[in-house]
Amino acid sequence: MARISGLEKKQAPWHLRWFYGVMRKMFGKDLTPAKVQMRLPGLVWGGIAMEAGLGRKRLVSLRYIQLGRIRAAAPVGCPF
Repeated sequence: MARISGLEKKQAPWHLRWFYGVMRKMFGKDLTPAKVQMRLPGLVWGGIAMEAGLGRKRLVSLRYIQLGRIRAAAPVGCPF
């Protein structure tokens, strides 16, 4: 279990609620690391901007990149 509880969709800031729908569409459930990130909206927007900048020359599907991040975070202690 994460030390910090994540925000549910109704608790998240209004400008980040769309992200829950995208996450559920991609993975079929709400992931704990993303819900914890919702506590810092600047972090979420910074990550989106970084991915947009790096994604122009992407050779691997975004779905596989996100899945790799989730699998890498699991041993660190982010339960799903």
